[in-house]
Amino acid sequence: MRPEMSGQSGIRVAVAGFGRLASDVTRGLAAVGGMEIVGIARRQGDDDTIRVGETLVARYRDVGTMIRESRPDVLLEATLPEFAMEHSLAALASGVRPVVATSGVSDRDLEELQRACADRSLGGVVAPNLSVGAVVLMHLAAIAGRFFEHADIIEYHRDRKADAPSGTAVHTARLMQREREGSFTRVPSRTVTVPDVRGGEANGIGIHSIRLPGLVAHQEVIFGGTGQTLTLRHDAMSNDSYVPGAVIAIRHAMETTGLTVGLGTLLGLER
Repeated sequence: MRPEMSGQSGIRVAVAGFGRLASDVTRGLAAVGGMEIVGIARRQGDDDTIRVGETLVARYRDVGTMIRESRPDVLLEATLPEFAMEHSLAALASGVRPVVATSGVSDRDLEELQRACADRSLGGVVAPNLSVGAVVLMHLAAIAGRFFEHADIIEYHRDRKADAPSGTAVHTARLMQREREGSFTRVPSRTVTVPDVRGGEANGIGIHSIRLPGLVAHQEVIFGGTGQTLTLRHDAMSNDSYVPGAVIAIRHAMETTGLTVGLGTLLGLER
C-alpha cells in the first residue's frame, strides 16, 4: 500500500533520481505552493518511502511503475544522460510532461523529444541548468561573443559529477557560436609538455572541466581581445539555487505544448 499524500493540491510532480541535486530541488519544490511531490524513483535503498519535508513520499525502483501508480502531471528527470531519454519518452507515452534537468542530452535526442512532444501535444522542457544566474551568464556570454574573437570556458563541479564537460558549458559554447554566426579563433601552442593541458575545444572555444571536492557548480567565460580581457562568472553556492528555475520549467511544461530547450528561452533571453 502506497502512502497517501497530505491533502495538498496542485501540479503533481514525480521525480526520477534522488541524488544530491535532485533531493535538494525536490525538497524545495515541496515547499512551493501549487506543487505536490507524488513519487520518487530511486534504485538505491530498501525503504518504500522517502521523507520530503513533513510528508512521506512513495519511493519506486523504476520510473515506469512510478508513472503508472503515482499518476503525475510532470516528470522531473534528474538521473543520468543515458537514462534521460528512456524516462522522458515513457512519460510522454503516458501523457506526462517531462522536465529534463539532466545535462549531456545530445542534439539527436533533443530532436526525438521534440517529435514526441509534438505527437502527443504535450509540453516539455530540457534545461541543462536550472539556475537563473547561470542562465543569465550564458546570455551575457553570447552577447560578449559578438565582440571578442577569442574565448575559453572553465566549469567547476564536485568531484563525483559523472559527465565532462558540463551540459551548461556545452550549451554556453553553442549559444556563443550561434550569436557570433561563426567560429572563434584559438591559437595553438607550439610545444605541449603535458597532454591535453589546453583542454577541449568547440568551434574554437576552449573548454576546461575542473572536478574537486567542495565545489557545487561554477562557471567562468573569459574573453580575450587586443590589450584587454573580459571575465564573466557565476557561482552556485548550494543546490537551492535551482529551485526557482525548476518551478518556472514545471509550470511552463504544464501551460504549453512542444519542447522548450533551455531555461533562457523561458526567461525571454534566448530565441
